Amino acid sequence: MLALYFRNILESTTHYYVVLLLAIFTTLSGCSTYRPVHDDETHYLDRVTRFESDNIIIEAAALGRNESKEVFGAPLNDVGVQAVWIKISNNSEEANWLFPISVDSEYFPAFEVARRISKYGKISHKDLYAQLVENQIPNFIPPQHTVSGFVYTHADEGLKSFIVELHSPSRIIKHTIVAPVPGLPDDYFDLDPENIYSEAEFVELDKAGLRNWLEKMACCAQSINGQYGDPINIVFVGHLNKVRSALISRQWDVTAPVTGSSLRRMISAFIFGSRYRYAPISPLYMFNREHDLAFQKSRAIIDERNHMRLWLAPVTFNGEHVWVAQISRDDGIKLSGRLRPPTTHVIDPDMDDARFYLLQDILQGQEVRQIGFVKGHKPATYDNPHYNAENDFYFTDGLRAVFFMSDEPTKISAVKLLDWELPKGMEAYREIIVSE
Repeated sequence: MLALYFRNILESTTHYYVVLLLAIFTTLSGCSTYRPVHDDETHYLDRVTRFESDNIIIEAAALGRNESKEVFGAPLNDVGVQAVWIKISNNSEEANWLFPISVDSEYFPAFEVARRISKYGKISHKDLYAQLVENQIPNFIPPQHTVSGFVYTHADEGLKSFIVELHSPSRIIKHTIVAPVPGLPDDYFDLDPENIYSEAEFVELDKAGLRNWLEKMACCAQSINGQYGDPINIVFVGHLNKVRSALISRQWDVTAPVTGSSLRRMISAFIFGSRYRYAPISPLYMFNREHDLAFQKSRAIIDERNHMRLWLAPVTFNGEHVWVAQISRDDGIKLSGRLRPPTTHVIDPDMDDARFYLLQDILQGQEVRQIGFVKGHKPATYDNPHYNAENDFYFTDGLRAVFFMSDEPTKISAVKLLDWELPKGMEAYREIIVSE
């Protein structure tokens, strides 16, 4: 079956040249200098995320490969396991229970982790099991006590999102943690808006001013040679941590840079028809610079994913940052006509469906308090479409969805819809669905 699969791939001329060009580029890339990645120079305890509420203090960090090897004597990440360190200071008068299932609904028991690692023969199952059990965090936290230890979760790269949930007789404390993981570019957790714009460059806008500014902004991101790429169809209003948390908690992954390593992983995923959660994204430009952040939600195979590029805008609203973004759905791979990167994804032409997918996803995460729509691009239809810089056609109603992030969990029924533009199917119901 495997030989037949390879043969079917290589019989396709396009697939053959995609694999060949990727392989050549990967070989040449071995001599290049790549964008720096976050290594394990900082100890995981130096990048702890902290939360405090009602006499409870939660601290947490996710371990990278080298750190897990240092702590346990074996790289747990190599077998798909990631140790998450948690410290809970219970300064209340009630006992609390920690449920590891909130951290990872399919977390690993110590015995299974030891069995996975012991297959490599580098450490005995018995010794590792004893160490893993000893280092687990206790599930019961008595009053006026502090406990710490590990939960063994599925491995993530770049950023990891998980929930720490504590139960006591009178309350439930539930907090989402977004923790950096060594291994991918540190832009995603070290990005500082003040390094992009000076304080004086930010222009504070009221709601009407923000709407007007967004409507006058360029329709699309641009390729490096100035051609229009995909349309800017998403806007987030909120500080970096809030936007990042909303995406990571909905299983949006960060993206790897274009390196020999990432391309080798792409080749493997392409040949074997698997997915690569952190596949690189080709650059597009807004405000005269490459995207500041990029996220993706992979699907079954490398060809298919939802991906999004984000740029920090030089405006603020109520002191909060504004991020403009481009989201589209990929459903194929083709040659790019460039040496770096040699391939690019083919987008699904229905841009509004990609926008609607994100709207649903963000609402499910309960981290949005208001939504509005503004004009942004000249509408196009299936029969009379637009084309991006890769000559992929697309159609859209031209609207941009604007998400105002919430500081507190907000049920979908409580999210307000602004009396701005509306998608065609909603316009007839304006009087009963808009909030202000």
